[in-house]
Amino acid sequence: MNGKYSLSALLCFVFLWPSLARADAKTLAKDAADYVLKRFSRQAVREGAETLARRIEALAVRHGEEAFQAVRRVGPRTFRVVEEAGVHANQAVQVMARHGEHGVTWVLSRPQGMALFLKHGDRAAATLVKHAGVAEPIIEHLGAPAIRALETAGPQAGRRLGMMLKDGELARIGRTPELLEVVARHGDRAMDFLWRHKGILVGGTMLAAFVANPEPFLEGTRIVATNVVRPVAEVPGKVAQAVAGNTNWTLLLLVVILIAAGCVAVRYGRRWRLASQGDAPAANKYAGSEAGQASSNRTAPVAVTFGGPGCQASQRR
Repeated sequence: MNGKYSLSALLCFVFLWPSLARADAKTLAKDAADYVLKRFSRQAVREGAETLARRIEALAVRHGEEAFQAVRRVGPRTFRVVEEAGVHANQAVQVMARHGEHGVTWVLSRPQGMALFLKHGDRAAATLVKHAGVAEPIIEHLGAPAIRALETAGPQAGRRLGMMLKDGELARIGRTPELLEVVARHGDRAMDFLWRHKGILVGGTMLAAFVANPEPFLEGTRIVATNVVRPVAEVPGKVAQAVAGNTNWTLLLLVVILIAAGCVAVRYGRRWRLASQGDAPAANKYAGSEAGQASSNRTAPVAVTFGGPGCQASQRR
């Protein structure tokens, strides 16, 4: 007995479901028509609410429930865009439902944008809308890795990536897919690093090190020099080693000897001149004053006192 009731309920549901679905579609179509008339009144003035609701309902029957959202976001223009899309009408409805007018402008109304959307799916459409006017040539040349990179990149980073592509800098650097994956993982920080160091990233060990482990570069724990990458903590020691290695110690010793000889010559030159002029008393007096001054300098204690905001030094003679 229960089995008979269950079968009857199932048959009723099967036969009544199309009617219920149509009733629900009519309600959604009417709500969408009312919304469109309020928001796009100037464009929809030629059609009344009932006529517009019937067109919306027919669109939903052919292309699914996303048609309601597409009409709400794009307005009466939806019907013309769907007609122009031809065999890709379903995809056009999806783009309008998800991206609205911007989807029409940057995807559906542009042949190359539409081709990229059909090839790479809605992620390409979202990227074309997000980086309007910038993403199309990047995706066209670099494909799916570019989409992943642009998804995480901001507007400025997207523009910089486009300029580097246009100027051939990405090609000169090399390993473009791997660099794009780094940008996809780290976003604007990675793109900013590429932009600032694009001149010295061309090939070589530095590029390999950055691609293999970009975090130290992005966090500043590694610094970049021309064709050289070192940890920051090693820099002072490397600088000292470089200075010591480049110093000519023989020349430095010769300079010190010459300076000392000059001081001796100045000290005894005056005494010799006075003696040669026959002024022996003056020469002896000059020599005695030098000896006394030297003795005073050797014996005079110096007291240094530190305190307060400054340091005071006094010399007792």
